[in-house]
Amino acid sequence: MIRTNAAGLLRRGCRDLLAIGGSVVLGTLLLVACGDPPPPKQTSPDQTPKVEQRGLRPRTMEKSAKIGSTAATAATQDSTDTSSAPSFIRIAAGEDHACALQTSGRIQCWGANDEGQLDAPEGVAFQEVTAGYRFTCGIRTDGGISCWGRNNHAQLNAPDGQFTAVDAGWDHVCALSGTTATCWGWNANERATPPPSAAYSVIGAGAEHSCGLTSTSDLVCWGRNDDGRAQSRQGPFRALAVGIAHTCVLRNDGSALCQGESAGSDTVAPNSAFSQISAGMDQICGLDFNGVVECWGITQDESTSGSLPTPTGPFTAINLGWTNACAVTQDGLAQCWQYPAPTPPPPPYDRLNLLNVTPGHLFSQPTDVVAWPAGGLAVADRTGFISNFVSGSDPRIVLDLRDIVVATGSLNGLLSILVDPEFEDSPFIYVYYTVKENTEVGKETALLSRFRISDNRAVREDQLTILEIPILPRPNYGYERSSHYGGAIRFGADGMLYMGIGDSYCFKCPQTLDTLHGKIIRIDVRGASAEQPYRVPDDNPFVSSSGARPEIWAFGLRNPWRMAFDPQDGRLWVSDLGHDGEDEVSIAVAGANLGWPIFEGSRCLKIDQSTIENYGADIVSHGCDDTSDAIFPTITHSLIGDRCALIGGFVYRGSSIAWLGGAYLFGDFCSGQIWAHVSDKNTASWQLIEIANLPQPISSFGVDAAGEVYVVTFGGPILQLVEFESGFIPTTTIVPSETFEPPEDQDQ
Repeated sequence: MIRTNAAGLLRRGCRDLLAIGGSVVLGTLLLVACGDPPPPKQTSPDQTPKVEQRGLRPRTMEKSAKIGSTAATAATQDSTDTSSAPSFIRIAAGEDHACALQTSGRIQCWGANDEGQLDAPEGVAFQEVTAGYRFTCGIRTDGGISCWGRNNHAQLNAPDGQFTAVDAGWDHVCALSGTTATCWGWNANERATPPPSAAYSVIGAGAEHSCGLTSTSDLVCWGRNDDGRAQSRQGPFRALAVGIAHTCVLRNDGSALCQGESAGSDTVAPNSAFSQISAGMDQICGLDFNGVVECWGITQDESTSGSLPTPTGPFTAINLGWTNACAVTQDGLAQCWQYPAPTPPPPPYDRLNLLNVTPGHLFSQPTDVVAWPAGGLAVADRTGFISNFVSGSDPRIVLDLRDIVVATGSLNGLLSILVDPEFEDSPFIYVYYTVKENTEVGKETALLSRFRISDNRAVREDQLTILEIPILPRPNYGYERSSHYGGAIRFGADGMLYMGIGDSYCFKCPQTLDTLHGKIIRIDVRGASAEQPYRVPDDNPFVSSSGARPEIWAFGLRNPWRMAFDPQDGRLWVSDLGHDGEDEVSIAVAGANLGWPIFEGSRCLKIDQSTIENYGADIVSHGCDDTSDAIFPTITHSLIGDRCALIGGFVYRGSSIAWLGGAYLFGDFCSGQIWAHVSDKNTASWQLIEIANLPQPISSFGVDAAGEVYVVTFGGPILQLVEFESGFIPTTTIVPSETFEPPEDQDQ
């Protein structure tokens, strides 16, 4: 997958290759000087894999294909007619796509296009192409660089300049302007910070490291080096290839030397003389002076390094992606093949820890945390106030509702806060809380209110009540022990506000559509006013259902304390507290029935004395015979041992722990445990991994604008999920600190 500059031209390809300032840039590979080739190496016929050889027509590829039938499969054309096929001179393979450069300067791509990695600009002439993780870059004929596709770490933001070589890694890019190396994109471990003292002739980028060959032919590397991948070496070396977690160079005699996680020692490479070398995830390929490919590395079927099957060629250029390889034939056609992906090592969950981001301050009953627009974090306290915490400063009250909030029960109080996603134009926050006696609707009411923020404080005089939820009397207890308020409020990517409302101990309510209890509602609060505090979207699932509340988006919930949208795929993860056996997390969709009280978690609800005591003697089992319309939970959480209540979190999409991406994080209030619900990519199954065990109860999770996750603890600090870095050991040990309690008379 790594691109390099060439020291010269391969003899068999000299007539076809374009020299740039005396060198050739060939994606992942390097060309070396044309000279008398050594005797050809013989390749056994039984080592030849099935390959796809294509003469590619412009823009006829199947863009929706996936790798395996993807970057290893170019666009189709009648194999008997290649007269109109373009002639390729460069080729580059990424994670699930590939691109090739035609003699005309046009870049043509094929494979998956989920992030626009195939969308090369039309009408632009290029002299080089390189492919990274779902993005592509090319050097234009004017010397500038254009990039397209995935841009989560600004890897597409190429600097201005005149460049002669470029190489795309996982999520960063390195290029040469003269002898100066420049890198951009994600710079964790300083992978994008080349040593400025060296003059470079070759450049390469990997996943977490980068390397270059200097003008004196030495190897200089930077970035992650715990496995030796970024070890600098004294040359002379004539070619370079940087893989995902390893580095290879060619000596002057054409022999290969490799280092790093999967490349092994220099004795692993075959005893052959190569003119080019290219490195992918766990495979390395060399091209000898006769254009014959020889590959080695690790696959699922090989626990140790060894020779890998390859097509016979001959070829003029080769480039490795993650588990695929592409080469250019002598006729200028693209030929690609794929290796079985090696079984990856287990993720380093033992490297995860929680960092105290509110040192010196503990919070007594915090219920929610959000990134505050003016900086720092906003922490909601159940007793009725919101404070803004900025590192190095004391917390500052931004909203105090203690004079009206009731928090005498176990589940009521100030429950959630939400910042308007268009805060710059709509400087509002939304707060969900319970208030004291309201004679119009009952003893207790839950309010969803909007407050305007001015001078970093909420203006109570500008409060707008969006929605009132009457709390129903609890069977056998009346209002004294009313409960189940829900508490989750979130904005979706559609701009709508989603809110989880508990059943208020009404047994029938979750399965009836004439009440908002036991539901997720979806409303439009943009442009809200006292006359119309919200609007019901026309596409809500029950808008046209007779007798149904049109606000309802999903039903069948008991007490949805937290929910969160996955910002990548838009799915809504909803955590719901069960009765006394199982809590659950479900992925809700419009119109979904999440099952309560037909089911508790994944099992049929049993009507016993405990159920009758909590819901009344007149309840009737719904029965579990017809389960066709109920969505079963993705996660069930048995209330065993110290566990008492599942606290839903977020799908991790931050950048600081890239390997954790896509994991759903949640905890338990009583046990203090935190789990990651992760996909096992080897078996296409899911598994739960315990990643932390805290001494304080966990009440909520939060996420900032960068996707980093925070943990809220009762009587403790606010914690951020982090990964160990070299020389840095965060701790969750609670040291004596002052618990933050705001003064009663602090100004609003």
